Amino acid sequence: MTRPPATPYSLGENAGGFLMRQSTAVLFVIFICLVPSEWAKAQIDSLQPGITIEHALARGQNHSFSVNLEQDQFLQLVVDQHGIDVIVRVFSPEGKSLGEFDSPNGNEGPENVSVISVMAGVYRIEVAPLGQFENVPPGRYEIKIVELRRATEQELQAGKNQELLKARGLALLREVADSLSEIRLPQTRVRAQLQTSQLLWPSDEKLAAKLVGDAMEGVREYLASVDTLDQDYYQTYQLAMQLRQEVVQVLGPHDPETALGFLRTTRTLTSPEAGQNNSQWDQELQLELSLASQITARDPKRAVQLAENTLKKGYSSSLIEIISRLRATEPELAAKLAKEIAAKLQGEKLLKNQEASNLAIMLLRVANSPVRKYQTSISASPPAKTETTLLSEQEYKDLFEKTLAEALSYNAPPSNYYSPEKNSAQNILNSLRSMTPEMTVYAPASLAVVEKRVVELNTSSDPQSARWQKYQEGINGGTLDESLEEVGRAPREMREQLYQQVAQKALSLGDLPRARQILKDHVFNPSQRQQALSNLDQQAIQMDVSKGRIEDALRGVSNLRTSKERAMILSQIVNQIGPGRKRAVALDLLEQARNMVGVSTRVENQEQMSALLEIARAFSRYDSKRAFEVIEPLLDQFNEMSAAALVLNGFGQQYYQDGELAMQNGSSVANTANQLILALGTLATSNFDRAKAGADRLERPEVRINVYLAIAQQAIGGQVNGGRSEFRRF
Repeated sequence: MTRPPATPYSLGENAGGFLMRQSTAVLFVIFICLVPSEWAKAQIDSLQPGITIEHALARGQNHSFSVNLEQDQFLQLVVDQHGIDVIVRVFSPEGKSLGEFDSPNGNEGPENVSVISVMAGVYRIEVAPLGQFENVPPGRYEIKIVELRRATEQELQAGKNQELLKARGLALLREVADSLSEIRLPQTRVRAQLQTSQLLWPSDEKLAAKLVGDAMEGVREYLASVDTLDQDYYQTYQLAMQLRQEVVQVLGPHDPETALGFLRTTRTLTSPEAGQNNSQWDQELQLELSLASQITARDPKRAVQLAENTLKKGYSSSLIEIISRLRATEPELAAKLAKEIAAKLQGEKLLKNQEASNLAIMLLRVANSPVRKYQTSISASPPAKTETTLLSEQEYKDLFEKTLAEALSYNAPPSNYYSPEKNSAQNILNSLRSMTPEMTVYAPASLAVVEKRVVELNTSSDPQSARWQKYQEGINGGTLDESLEEVGRAPREMREQLYQQVAQKALSLGDLPRARQILKDHVFNPSQRQQALSNLDQQAIQMDVSKGRIEDALRGVSNLRTSKERAMILSQIVNQIGPGRKRAVALDLLEQARNMVGVSTRVENQEQMSALLEIARAFSRYDSKRAFEVIEPLLDQFNEMSAAALVLNGFGQQYYQDGELAMQNGSSVANTANQLILALGTLATSNFDRAKAGADRLERPEVRINVYLAIAQQAIGGQVNGGRSEFRRF
């Protein structure tokens, strides 16, 4: 997750998902005052090239490091995680937060951060556990400088031209706004209107509001056109729900009451699962709670009112997100909502309501983890802390005891098959089992009972399932040799699948050769063996990438059997190739990846197309000219593909709807279009004119308009979808 820098200059690829997380960004900072602040005078570790610093890290801790940058220097540092997922924060010499960085690689592997200083100054780097106030197990990390050099002209110009680039992006955006009516499909038009509106809102609120209004009318138009008897009604219904949510995401922060009214007046479709469960009402609750979550900072009291209103109608784990958002800034409101939830749960039969049981466990977890409110400070020493609690000791104890008692009251029938009650009991007991400190305080006499009941509920009464469970436990619990012996005693018909699990265990231990040998020795069906070996090799490549072993990963890619397999895995890993390495090394590795796809500028299949588009995006960080050389030949080929798809439409696959390319139906043409949108948008910061010229070459207007939006978004530096920094794809 990368929060936007507090300074006007930024360079690098914006990437993520709803709350999508990014490992690398480049921050440009102009400092007015060069006098070292108090934290710089304190005793904190200084980062130096060639020196690796290692520290243990646990919940509640944060470590600070300083680094002195001269004017126009490029710094790249890496934090290697070992058993703990960390978040890295960057601060200016004035103590101003410049960004937070965390990649989706869990508690192992590298976190990469790059900084460019337009003027000299001392930066502070802070490393802390992700989920600081959750039950985070301790671990360790290593931090080191990977590269310290003068910034390239491309890197510097991207920062210095930021205001001009932003102006050009806004101008393009206004041009696009005038052409959105050309898009005929309401769902495609609505998404383009919403993206344009969100990007324009800071500079042209009137036009942005008009576009949201147009989008709301578009959603109503789409709802009115839905045929409930259509065989694809399920997909149509889900799309309608998604469009309503996207309107709320854009409009909610600016006009929550209008957004709420829109939600309530567009409940016109009946869920295809109506009568089977409460899924439709649950979805409606989620939509209202998503609105409440959005406005917690702007209007916390109204957010709590919305949350309280939904609580009267049902339960949702999203209530915990609202509490968490409020807790540090509005602790009284957070506690008020938490107490109301706890009080209502006291009257609920938890085993008969899975949402209620899930909410009870989540509240028990979050209420027992105090949030520390850090006072504003630029001191290197830990700032003063105050703790806020959500529930009183008695309220917490009452909810804990109720939840435990209800779970222990469940008596499994002789069959012990699945039921909602069994699932709730399992979830509660498995959760409480992991909350050892809380169990020790509130129910020490029940520790052994909980352990026993967990085993009973997790043990299948079906003889076949019980046998599988027995051997799987043997595989998981023993050494590799013991696992092989255990599988050798299994019935013959079970062995091949169990041996594949042992091979997975060998891979997880870092022994790929032995994992492959296990499959060769014990999986006798040739096609199954080949598929298992291929899956194993690809998993090993992914593991190497997650741990920063890029050279090993590329060697693994080169050993894959087919060019299609090589292209497929490259499209998944290539954006992780450069970060953490010197620019020259990164470029060399990317050239290796490019050559693995083939020497031709044209591609032979979807996998190669996807790989080259991702490689172009990866090149854009280091050499935009090379990135354009990769992507530009693909534009004409995409035009050929989209024209051919129009002729073939309906013959086996649906590419077009009402004469427009369906951008979200998962077809090969739609997927390529979405990747092109993302890739050309990424290149806009390094060469706006060339990126726009590439968009101009695209023949499909619905694709071309969306590329313009992506270019404008990147040029403006705007973020959409409540913090997502990746381009929206239509």
